[in-house]
Amino acid sequence: SEGVRASVRNTAKSNQAEGALTGSESRLGTLMKRIIDSDYGSMEELVVSSESYSISEIHAFLDDIIAAWRANELTPAGMYALLKFVYIYLEQPRIQISFKNRTSIPICYFSSYLPTSASFLYSYLKTLSFAVALFPLDKTDRHLREFIEKKRPLAVVLTISQFLHVQALRQLVPYLHDRNLRTFIGGIPFVYDQSLQRAFSGYTFPRDLNELTLLLENLLREESK
Repeated sequence: SEGVRASVRNTAKSNQAEGALTGSESRLGTLMKRIIDSDYGSMEELVVSSESYSISEIHAFLDDIIAAWRANELTPAGMYALLKFVYIYLEQPRIQISFKNRTSIPICYFSSYLPTSASFLYSYLKTLSFAVALFPLDKTDRHLREFIEKKRPLAVVLTISQFLHVQALRQLVPYLHDRNLRTFIGGIPFVYDQSLQRAFSGYTFPRDLNELTLLLENLLREESK
C-alpha cells in the first residue's frame, strides 16, 4: 500500500537505514522491521512465533516488497530476508490454502541453491491460490520428467538465473516439446539479451508476474471447459 511505501521512504530518510516497511495499516509492520534490523534469533523461530496472517495479507506484502525494491528502498540483504520469511511462513502446517489447481505447477531452476527468483515466484503464485512445486534441475531433470509423466501438470515455469543455465535449458526443451506442455520461461539472461528468446520459439516469455498470472488463469479456464 502507499502508506507502507511512504513509511519506508520516511524511515530511510530519517535514519539513513533501510526502509522498515512499517505503516499503521500493515499488521506485518513491526515484524518486518525486526527482520530488516536482524532483531531475531533464527528465522525459523521467528516464523513459528509470529501471528497468523491471511493469504491476501501475505500477497499484498509481497507486492510491497517488490515495489520497495524497485524504488531502491531495500538493500539486497533486506529483500532476501523478507522473502525468506514469507517462503518459510507459507510452508507451515497451520497455513491452509484452497488451491485452484489439483496438480502442482512445477517451478524449475538450474542452480544448486534455491534462487530468490524461484522462491519469490513460488510464494507469489501460492498466495494467489496456485498449487506449485519447486524442482531443482542442477544435477538431473529425472524427477521433473517423472512428475510430468505421472501427474500431467497444467504448465511448467522455468526461471533462469545465470547465462550458463541456458544450455541446460536447451537440453530439456525437446522433452517439453514432445509432451506438448505449456512452458513459461523467464530470468536474468532473457532480460539482458532478449535475442536468446529466439532459440526457444514456441515457448512463452511473460513480461511480468501479472502477465504470468493471467496466462495461468486462462489455462485453468480452458482446462475446466
